[in-house]
Amino acid sequence: MQRPWFHFLILMIGIGLSPARNFGAEIAQWFQKGNQFYQMAQYDSAMVYYQKILQTGYESGVLYYNLGNCYYKTQQLGLAILYYERAKKWMPNDPDLKNNLAIANLRIVDKIEPASSFVLIRWTESLLHLFPRPWIRWATVGFYILGMGFLIFWILSRNLTFRRWALRIAISGGVLFLLSGLLWIGQAREAKTKRSAIVLSPKVEVFSAPSEQGGVEIFSLHEGTKVDLDREQGEWQEIILPDRKVGWVKKEVLGVI
Repeated sequence: MQRPWFHFLILMIGIGLSPARNFGAEIAQWFQKGNQFYQMAQYDSAMVYYQKILQTGYESGVLYYNLGNCYYKTQQLGLAILYYERAKKWMPNDPDLKNNLAIANLRIVDKIEPASSFVLIRWTESLLHLFPRPWIRWATVGFYILGMGFLIFWILSRNLTFRRWALRIAISGGVLFLLSGLLWIGQAREAKTKRSAIVLSPKVEVFSAPSEQGGVEIFSLHEGTKVDLDREQGEWQEIILPDRKVGWVKKEVLGVI
């Protein structure tokens, strides 16, 4: 589903907070042109304008979502899922994104049952992915300013009623700052230690070692399958499947989320 005005509003807010804000007018214009081409079912032309925005260094869930839709419409399943997964980092609870990603995943050839994990690990992972990373970052900064601001008011004010309320708000802001800060640290750590990718080639042979001569072909994967990334060796990447199978593939067949 397209929600052009809502998406445009989110885009404009994001531009103001982005390193690409110097391109603000151009980005807004390119985004509108991309949307116009999308509405006319000219998906390749829409992708040109969306990709131009990415080249400025600007990122957003809306932009990745629109690109995912374009790739899906042009029958490029792997790239569609890749951009949906990138969008998911920015807006994990968006209902349209969830629906489109679920539909795209139904077309994946490989049906891999994930290995069972400890309930506490699953709960922690769900909590880390509950809110987008940029939101957590700005919330942490905001709660810090809120807590410190009202703490200063509490110290300087002579009005007992105001001091009492200022202290309560300062304490609340401090608690929220600690909680959001822990989420921010957890998300940053996960981003550094856990990398994932999408298979982009129609079919990929997975080897037991980083070599077609020295390794043995152990299984194959198909376009759209999501894998976790481990070690690298030259042009080879070690991958881990949801069922914990491990193997090596060429880096060129993967799109890193």
